[in-house]
Amino acid sequence: SRGYRVLLLNHYTERVGYESYVPDISRSIKYLRGLTGVDKVLLLGHSAGGPLVAFYQNVAENGPRACQGSEKIYPCRGELDNLPKADGVVMLDSHLGEGFRALTYVDPAISEGNPRQRNAALDLFDPANGYRLTANSANYTDAFTRKFFAAQAARNEKLVAAAQARLSAIDKGQGKYKRDEPFEVPEICCARLLQADTRLVSHTKASHPLLKTDGTTSMQIIKSVRPPMGQDDGIGSHEQYSVRGFLAGPALHTTPEYMMTEDSITGVDWASSSTSAPTNVEGIRVPLLIMTMTCHYFVVPDEIIFDHAASKDKQIAFVQGASHGFTPCRPEYGDTMKRMFDYVDSWLSDASRFGIR
Repeated sequence: SRGYRVLLLNHYTERVGYESYVPDISRSIKYLRGLTGVDKVLLLGHSAGGPLVAFYQNVAENGPRACQGSEKIYPCRGELDNLPKADGVVMLDSHLGEGFRALTYVDPAISEGNPRQRNAALDLFDPANGYRLTANSANYTDAFTRKFFAAQAARNEKLVAAAQARLSAIDKGQGKYKRDEPFEVPEICCARLLQADTRLVSHTKASHPLLKTDGTTSMQIIKSVRPPMGQDDGIGSHEQYSVRGFLAGPALHTTPEYMMTEDSITGVDWASSSTSAPTNVEGIRVPLLIMTMTCHYFVVPDEIIFDHAASKDKQIAFVQGASHGFTPCRPEYGDTMKRMFDYVDSWLSDASRFGIR
């Protein structure tokens, strides 16, 4: 409706990390550049698509070394030279990356031998630890929060080490199958303290533009207005990966400082995973726009991405009252979707940026 041409890319092949998306994104950019009247091509990713487009652009600008360093748990394996670059990147309410998403689902309360058994001392769904069953919300103590995150990091490191051991066996011809094998992760299940306790990652450290309901924009500390989003599952679930699929995607290292507070996430080795948005935006030089919805829990994560971004032309803006799907989480917030895309349109239309009038 604003006059932009859009190509929506679906991906159907088996996925082993973000690398498997590269051929389709590359072909899409080449196709668009061949269309009459197309002068600039941008990558736009929403949610988990945010770190994906950051990964692609980083590799396109810097070559395979962007994802093949020794710091990576699973370095890229394919042909990644001479990829067509986009002219800009837009990230809408972006995840921090597949590795961090999976880390926050690791539930340390689940027994490794019997996923239906739970350790009460680490159970985020136990009212004794601050969980409120009727509201799916929580008010965890500092002591429980520290204990939980330490146990979550330890369990995560065990998962990564187990997958690395299986890959070593596969590479030596001692695996269950020739090239890869199933890898079950029973602990991935709703284990996000931040969803139940809305004090966690609830506001930015610095002031940023807030697109307000009344149509004005103010520079201020951004506060999340999300409701509690706890999920009282409690019995465990699982994700079925392959060994390579897990190491190339959900695997991520933490450090002893791993913790979430009201305005920070610390102790994550972002460079250990090729899917990490903070590391990938460090390699992007084209204009970058990050739009964040304040009725979701990416207020602090997206500030982290913005702080890591190396582009000289980078902007972040927050949409007051917008949910993860861009719609208002309460009627009083008005047409949040229009406010968001109006801002994207104004950013794209800046003649000094892309020469679009």
